[in-house]
Formats: sequence, structure tokens, C-alpha cells
Amino acid sequence: MNEKVMIESYIYEVTKRVPSELREEIRMELNTLIDDMCTQEGLSIEEALQKLGNPAEFAERYRDTPSYLIGPEYYQNYIWVIKLVFIAVLLSAVVSGIVQGLLDVTSLHEFFTKFFTELFATAISGMLGSFGIVTLIFAVLERQKVDVSLKPDESWSIKDLTTNIPKHDAWTPLSLPPVPDKRAIISRGDSIVSIIFIIIFGGILLFAPQLFGAFQYENKQLVFVASVFNLDEWNRIMPLFLFCLLIGLIDEIIRLATGYYCRLVMYSSIIANVVQIMGDIILLKLLPIWNPDFQIQIKEAFGITKFSSGDLLGYWGSDFFNNIVLTVLISIALIEMSITIYKTIRYSAD
Repeated sequence: MNEKVMIESYIYEVTKRVPSELREEIRMELNTLIDDMCTQEGLSIEEALQKLGNPAEFAERYRDTPSYLIGPEYYQNYIWVIKLVFIAVLLSAVVSGIVQGLLDVTSLHEFFTKFFTELFATAISGMLGSFGIVTLIFAVLERQKVDVSLKPDESWSIKDLTTNIPKHDAWTPLSLPPVPDKRAIISRGDSIVSIIFIIIFGGILLFAPQLFGAFQYENKQLVFVASVFNLDEWNRIMPLFLFCLLIGLIDEIIRLATGYYCRLVMYSSIIANVVQIMGDIILLKLLPIWNPDFQIQIKEAFGITKFSSGDLLGYWGSDFFNNIVLTVLISIALIEMSITIYKTIRYSAD
């Protein structure tokens, strides 16, 4: 690694951990500081960066409080993901509580009682489970020393860059990862939306699967007509469904935590999509996932005598219907996996 690249990599590793409005100022000061250390102290670039120390620990000096639950290099990102997941779990619990309340109660008092009971139970169990999953993922990331690039601590401020410079004997400038190509950056927004969707979808599947079905209004009340899923066999179907969603959730958290396409993201995507394809095949080909009476119940509820030839409901539960759904799901998985592999090979620095 030449000296110019080494300086750029070091500055990038420091500035990516600070608020965006401070990055340019810190970048200029670091450039000046490194130049002064080389000209005034007679140090080489490598010696100057070695004296500054690990960029993650260098940026840590701008935090008001120490963070050691997961480790200073990962803690802020870990807390941010925990908050994000907790919000998604809470949204899922609210939706589940409302659905259960609307379907199972007859009075306003009973509705609120049912709603808050469901909200409390769902939120507590969901938050405990998600806390364990996220903690485990970040523990693995830290153990493997995977670089993370997420939300910086907003409490940092510009301080004297030449005082109290931390020492870290295990770190050297030669260990600096290269600055990632802009085209290798993973959209945080896409990952956040995916995480929230997976958690809400999983929460509804777990606590209110009947929400996926048909409803109609009778006497100004919402009446449940039929579920698309086979609720009589739901105890057999739900675990595999949730397992596939969990694999997808882990993959999205790894994407969010890593921040750019690399080998870890590529391997995670391949594993997650292969598992989900296998799960889709089992669900649609081996398990009775669909409500066998859904077509009849729809006809009776809405007064339909016959479905048109182009209406998929006319093929409900048949091999043709399952093959169409399976083809769509497999195509989505293969496209996502192919894009990840391509961007990793094409743009990743590792």
C-alpha cells in the first residue's frame, strides 16, 4: 500500500465514524496533523499513522461515554440496530393486537383489554428474541473483525487531535482496509425497510396469521371470511416459515452492519437465499400451506359462481398455482443473489 493510499484509508476509517457535518473538518485537520508529524518530527507516513493509533479508537475519543458492551468499534452500530429492531417489533405487536382485538371482541372495553394484553405479550417476547439475535450477530462480526459502517455517534465534537492519542500495539497502518468503491456501498434505507418488513411480517404470522385472508363488512363491522393459510395445520407450517424469515433477517442485519458488498455479505446472501429457496419448495410442494376451502369460502361470501380463466383463484391450491408462486419466489431470490455476487466481485476491494 503506497503512502497516499495509506493516508486516505486512515482518514476514511476515522471520518466514517463521525457525523457527516464534521467529516470534512476532521479530514482537513487530520491531513494537516499527519503532514506536521512527518515534517516536524521526521516520521514516515507509516510511523505517523502508527503513532495516531487504531482509527476506530482514535474516533472513540470523541464520545462522551465509553462503550464496551460489544466493543468500541461496534457498540454504536449495535445500539442503533437494536433500536431499529425494537421499533419494528413494537409495530408488529401493535398490528397483531389490533387484529386480535377486532376479530375476537364484542365491546370497546374488551377490545382495549385484549389489545394491551396482546401488545405486552408480543412486544416483550419479540424484543427479547430480537435482542438475542442482534447481539449474537454483532458478537460474530466483532470476533471475525468485520468492518462496520453505520450510524455515527452524534455527540462527538472536534477536540485537539494531538493529545491523548491512544496506543494499540496490535494495530498497524498496513492493516487499514481500502476505501470501498461508491458502487459497493449498500443502501441503508433498503436494509432498514427490509428488516422492518420481515419483523412485522413474522410477528403477524406468529400472532395473527388470519390477517392474511379475506374480510367483508356486515352491519358496519369487519367480518373475517377466510384465511389464505391452512390454520388447521399452522403449527406444522409456522416454524419453517419463521425460520426462513429469521435467515433473511440475519442476512439483512449483516448487510446493514457491514455497509458495503464484501465476501461476508456475498456468503450471507448465498446461504440465506439457498435456505429460503429450499424452504419455499418445502412449503409449497410438501406442506399443506394453503387453506383448501379458501376458494369455496370466497364464492359463498361474495356471491361468486365461477372464476374467470385468467383469475388465479380459479387454480387455488393446484400444482399450477403453487408453481407460479414458487417461480416468482425463486426468481426473486436468484436475482438478489446474482446482484450481490456481481457487485461483490466487480466492486469489492477484498
